[in-house]
Amino acid sequence: MKKVLIGMTLLPVLFACSKGPGQPPSEGDLRSGPAAAAVLEEGEKTALPDGGYFTWKFSEKPKLGVIIINLQAFGPDGKPDTAYGLVGEFGMPSMKYHDSGPKPFILSRKGHYLLPVEFSMAGEWEIVIRVSREGKEIYEGRKLLTI
Repeated sequence: MKKVLIGMTLLPVLFACSKGPGQPPSEGDLRSGPAAAAVLEEGEKTALPDGGYFTWKFSEKPKLGVIIINLQAFGPDGKPDTAYGLVGEFGMPSMKYHDSGPKPFILSRKGHYLLPVEFSMAGEWEIVIRVSREGKEIYEGRKLLTI
């Protein structure tokens, strides 16, 4: 009888822990994108396949709370371009329940794309930026950082 009770008690724990490191990500998981996603670097030009590029930066040094990502996109001619579709996601790789899900960037009056990112706890975070043109995704980049 004790063995049955112990087994029934441990069964939910085993199911909860069954997806450990080394397991493939779930559908919709922040980390389920292509393995070859580019690494984002703050303040640097990031080339896009259509000849354009973008730069991005945080509004302030990342810390607990809400920080704004400010992204500027430029077309192949080097002029600001607001025809891109931008979606961002953020979350903690070790805790998928903190993932934001896809969030569209907001286009400001100045032509900057803005995304509020909420860092709710200390630890390692991942930010993903996806760029699309005419409804087709053309770029995905990722940035890991520690808060």
